[in-house]
Parts: sequence; structure tokens; C-alpha cells
Amino acid sequence: MCAVSSCLHCCCSIMLSFVVTNGCFSLILTLFLPTIGYSFNLKVQVSDMLSQQSLSQTVVDVYVNYTRAHTALTGDDGGILLNVPYRSGLPITVMASKDGYVSALLPCVASRMPIFSSVTMSLLGLNQGNLWFFEESVLITGKTSDSPSQPVVRFPRSLLNLTDNSNVTSVKAYLTIPKLTSDDGIVSEPTQRKC
Repeated sequence: MCAVSSCLHCCCSIMLSFVVTNGCFSLILTLFLPTIGYSFNLKVQVSDMLSQQSLSQTVVDVYVNYTRAHTALTGDDGGILLNVPYRSGLPITVMASKDGYVSALLPCVASRMPIFSSVTMSLLGLNQGNLWFFEESVLITGKTSDSPSQPVVRFPRSLLNLTDNSNVTSVKAYLTIPKLTSDDGIVSEPTQRKC
């Protein structure tokens, strides 16, 4: 016996199969995902935000309607060409991530199907900083003292949930401080600190 049902909201079909084998009853549920039928080519170029150098071996994820549709690595030139499924009105998000960099997201919703799309994503590299543990607090500062206004973050040590007899041997902290917009409206590059 077989029953087929369609879901108009998500455009998929569900087939229920009832099977009797050796006197045992089995229920098989099969979900048929929609064949979207439409797709477009998306060229993703990833570079370092400060040096503008291409970033090879960067993970690029493409999400369609919040579901991952593709995962790929950029080539030596920092680029990758993907064939992305398209459905009118569904959100598409491109995410680029690489060790040592802050991940970047690029969300969009296209009301019309693009023939081709090319996007450039810049990743901000992490810089090593200084981390100071005190009895009652934790202090994070920039690594160098060449800046007159060095970024500083201080918070209670109790927020780390460490026991009194903990032996801390390795801790990493990241600190991002964006620069302010100048009077002429130009946004300066943000700085990244790593402790």
C-alpha cells in the first residue's frame, strides 16, 4: 500500500510505503525534495582585508533559505565558481572562513534570478595581543605599545568560570576594535587583536 502527499508550502512530496515482510509490518517514509530547476553561477573572490592579497584554501559556504547548499575551498587565486540553486524570494547567504581570520557573511535576497553573480569578500586577519590574569580580573591589551591609545578590555575573572585550583596554561582571546569614520565620511579599516 502506498500513499503520496504533497506539501505546497515547501514544494516537496512525501511518500509513505507500507510493507509486510514475514508477518512484520514496516513503514517507509520517503521525502522527495524539490527539484528547483533554476540555478546561476556565483563567483566568490576572497582576499585579506588589509593587504588585499588573495586568500587560497578559504572555506566558502553557500546557504539557500538557511540550509547549506555548497561548501568549497577557494583556489590559489582566492576564487571559486559555484552553481547555486535559485528560488525567487528565498535568502541566499555566502560565508567565508579561514583559520586566523574573522569570518564574513554576505546575505542577499534576489527577487529575480541572476544570470551570473560575482562577489568579493574581505576577511580581517587576527593579530596576537596580551592577556593578563589577575586574582580578581582579566585584562586584554594590544600587543605593541606603538599606539598612544591602545585598546584595553577588563572584566571580572569570575566570568571565566575557573575553579580556584585551576592551572591555566593556554588561553586565546580576540579583540576587534573598529576605527571611527573620519569627518569626510571615509571609514577606516578596523583593527583586530588576538591574545
